[in-house]
Amino acid sequence: MHFLILGANGRTGQLATVISLERGHTVTALVRRASTMNPKDGLTVIKGSPLHAGDMEKAMASQKPDVVLIALAASRTTDSPFSAPVSPRFFMRDCIRNALTAMKSHGVKKLVVMSVFGCGSSWSQLAWPLKAMFKYTNMKFQTEDHQAVDIEIRDFGRKWAALEWVVVRPVMLTDAEASVPVREYGEDGKGVGMFYSVRRISVAEYLVKAAEHGTERRAVVIAN
Repeated sequence: MHFLILGANGRTGQLATVISLERGHTVTALVRRASTMNPKDGLTVIKGSPLHAGDMEKAMASQKPDVVLIALAASRTTDSPFSAPVSPRFFMRDCIRNALTAMKSHGVKKLVVMSVFGCGSSWSQLAWPLKAMFKYTNMKFQTEDHQAVDIEIRDFGRKWAALEWVVVRPVMLTDAEASVPVREYGEDGKGVGMFYSVRRISVAEYLVKAAEHGTERRAVVIAN
């Protein structure tokens, strides 16, 4: 399969890129700074931003992908999730909008997106301290953007019946190196505990496998 990966130079996106290549796929990565991507067999790097429709079109046209895998995150002033955002307010939604438009234009039907636990129907399953953090700290900007992404995908899917998609909602991410099995908790995350976590590499592996095995117009909460 050929993957177009957005967010390929992010922490999860880098892992998804490596895993895709290790599993025998080829990858086009659309990134703002090409120097952040190490050359690898099977990897094509396109310099540009998914915020710009022309760059998205260029990446899509370079080699038609079988699937678009999105692991974007809005930039912040520091790595702390509580730090102020520096990206546009709805950075991820606007990138998704450009991706969906280009996908339809090129007949690319499969989409896999990394989201976050607490988005959509999974909000009801968040413990109240997490709800407070997501609502009253700088984390609210990321939450609102992820929510807008979810709405954008579903609305576009209603207009374009051919679109196949999976939105993956991981719980708290950790950076342990080895992948361990992932458990699914449905769309709403019922049964997830407040301190559940998931390894970033496990999420990346799940995203790639979701792309390989078919997409089902569903959202799913995952944890280790």
